[in-house]
Amino acid sequence: MAEKSIKWTEQQRRAIAARGSDVLVTASAGTGKTAVLSGRCVDIVSDKSICPDIWSILVLTFTDMAAEQMRSRIAEQLRAVFSESGDRHLGRQLILLQAADISTIHSFCKRLITEYFYKLGIDPGFRIIDGDEQRLLKAESLERTIEWAWRQSNLRAALEQLFYRRDLRTTDGFLAKIIGLSDFLDGVASRQSWYERASRLAGAVNPLATELGQKQKQILADRLQRILAQIQYAVKLYESENTGGDWPRKWQKGFVEPISGYIKLLKSGDWEKFSDQIRNYQRPSRFEYKPRGLKGPIAEIIRSTAENARKSFDKLSELAVLNPDYLDRVGGSAGLQTKVLVELVKKFDRFYSQAKGAINGLDFADLEHYALKLLAEEGSLEEKPTPSETALALRDRYKYIFVDEYQDINPVQQTILDMLGSEGNVFVVGDVKQSIYAWRGAEPDIFIKQLRRASAEPADARTGTSAERFDRFTALSEVEGLSRKPLRVDLNANFRSPQGILDFVNRIFSRIMTGSFAEIDYDESAMLKAATEYKSKEQAPDAKRNVVELHILDEPDGSRTSEDRRSEFDSGEPDPVRNSTAVSNGLNVISSRQRQAVMIAQRIRQMVAAGGEKAEFQIYDSRNDKFRDVEYRDIVILMRSLAKKNDFVEALRLAGVPVSCEAVAGYFETTEISDLLSMLKVLDNPQRDIELAGVLRGPFFKVSDTELAKIKAHNNKSEDRGQK
Repeated sequence: MAEKSIKWTEQQRRAIAARGSDVLVTASAGTGKTAVLSGRCVDIVSDKSICPDIWSILVLTFTDMAAEQMRSRIAEQLRAVFSESGDRHLGRQLILLQAADISTIHSFCKRLITEYFYKLGIDPGFRIIDGDEQRLLKAESLERTIEWAWRQSNLRAALEQLFYRRDLRTTDGFLAKIIGLSDFLDGVASRQSWYERASRLAGAVNPLATELGQKQKQILADRLQRILAQIQYAVKLYESENTGGDWPRKWQKGFVEPISGYIKLLKSGDWEKFSDQIRNYQRPSRFEYKPRGLKGPIAEIIRSTAENARKSFDKLSELAVLNPDYLDRVGGSAGLQTKVLVELVKKFDRFYSQAKGAINGLDFADLEHYALKLLAEEGSLEEKPTPSETALALRDRYKYIFVDEYQDINPVQQTILDMLGSEGNVFVVGDVKQSIYAWRGAEPDIFIKQLRRASAEPADARTGTSAERFDRFTALSEVEGLSRKPLRVDLNANFRSPQGILDFVNRIFSRIMTGSFAEIDYDESAMLKAATEYKSKEQAPDAKRNVVELHILDEPDGSRTSEDRRSEFDSGEPDPVRNSTAVSNGLNVISSRQRQAVMIAQRIRQMVAAGGEKAEFQIYDSRNDKFRDVEYRDIVILMRSLAKKNDFVEALRLAGVPVSCEAVAGYFETTEISDLLSMLKVLDNPQRDIELAGVLRGPFFKVSDTELAKIKAHNNKSEDRGQK
């Protein structure tokens, strides 16, 4: 079906054709995950026996742009299959596609709430409040919360303890933690359940005997394991240099053996012995962090790794929970303060909800929680969520569910998926390495846990037609009453980069991404491989040429003059870069950022042979299906932030390198877009003088500031004559 128009890899074909179980796809950038997701949609829609039409599919993403891209890709593949087969059913799906449920999770929740508003008892004319309005409402609600708290006589003593010697600013002080806690609870399925659990743990006589204590012990064990992994890495790196020294033996005896013993004590549950031993641990005197017999960068890496491990261990042994007097001295006070803090958060949530209700507004967290309230049986969120009547109706509507960027999902969103999905109809794709939304509640651990229980080869057979596989799975589920393991498919064939770059990426991630550190190993299944090869070995760039370069710019010592420092980049020949503005604030000093910009400008000129020589290498032009010399338009500079972009733009332009840099303000604030918007506004209303001035100054009329001033002065004179 969809396979006819695209040449799929074996992994991609497997993800597209799999039926009878949920499918988890791990896909790094450039491995064709969007093509696979859209290809699976088309493959399923093409089979009327398992999916009547495209309205029976739900596709969820995390951005509006991704949703539109997904709709476009599905349309593209659906159109290709239809043109080959001429199937009228597929032609109908193309017509229905624009009304298909392909959207962000929040847009889907909003549609759900609007459709079932009467079950929630809310006004269907609600609006979504923006970020600025949300912050304002939260600030006002926080002030109301504090005022309310001081009026409660039963809370006054606890409040005094809670606020004692703490920064009480509402912007970034301790009081702002109340808003932070409320934001954290946006990602918790049941707020009420969390409140009750927090209050129960705060009132426990011995917190270490509760689930909170078990969590603390697990955190300690994880930290000890990471410290141990750091030391073992330093030892392994030392031994790889074959120096024959006794440095590893000393670390083995001084740190590895004791820490391994502490971990065993924690796992056995002997808390008293563990806390006693770790408190009384004595580090060997005159301990050596820098290994003897080694010099240079390797020695420094070993030293810094070992010393960081030692510092982490010292901080661990200073934790209050390890002190035998902790419960007597701190336990009661901490419990009381926790209880009152929970009450403050509860009251803040109530005031914030009232503020939103007064303007009939909802925020994004409300969309998720109201949707979950619709989908879960009332009262079930406190224990184990069960699907409501609404959820069961939606299960009949959506035969298959797709989720993109699954690594950015949060617990509330996952519970929504659990209520919507039925056995074997959920397909998710993501990459834990690309999780960037932890600050707003995303939990990549959800994806990791799902991957752990998944299998590369589920037990059920998967041969035959789609309908046969679907019927076989349904029958097995009914007879066995068992939950099928999800199928795991790893996409590691990369279509964007040559093998040299992928080798570099694999080498880096195989070292920094381990189970002990990232809770998932960068193993053979995750190693990226180039999916395409150069079409002609004669045309391909030299295989021995390095495709990854690392340039280290050492800061010069103070004995060199600024002219000496500037000449480091000249290489003995005149260079336009040398004329760049290396003077900051009138001082003849080159900043480190300017040094980087100058080096990059020179390197780019070398690549494209700006001096008129042959370009340094060739690249494959997929549009023209041939190799050509590298050009300026093929090069991009990636920065952590555009806040300091001016140094780079200036250095590149003075070096004669054409540069295009997007403004920090965003797309609609760029000069080109602002000029067009001003033109449209003037056409709509010629009386808009500010926009008119912008249009006159723009590329359409090119009126100078002096000419505008003359026009203004002439207008003022005309007005004066009119008054007389």
